Amino acid sequence: MKTYIMRDRKGQRFGDPVPYTPIIFTAGTTTHRFALHREVGAAPASYREWVVSHPVIGAKVCRITVFYKGMPCSSKGLNSKEARAAAMAQLEAMCERIGSEKFNTTINGVQT
Repeated sequence: MKTYIMRDRKGQRFGDPVPYTPIIFTAGTTTHRFALHREVGAAPASYREWVVSHPVIGAKVCRITVFYKGMPCSSKGLNSKEARAAAMAQLEAMCERIGSEKFNTTINGVQT
């Protein structure tokens, strides 16, 4: 399994390596590689929510939220396959909301 190390706002590494599942997301004509993983914390991994992060810069892109009867709920109970589908749907919704150009500019601006 692949791992990455989180970074703070100054770009300094902190914490232990985080195991993740790579997901590939295309916004417009730009392809991004993101990390799908359980949120880092003291609780066991099965009790933590799913998060999408950028493995190169170590920043969180979004926290996965699922909906039950129209109400947002925690993603704690999802398995990895369900979390991946929810992550892709949430990234798509984010891209539609802000536009793929702004999404790409933001991600690429953070990398430099």
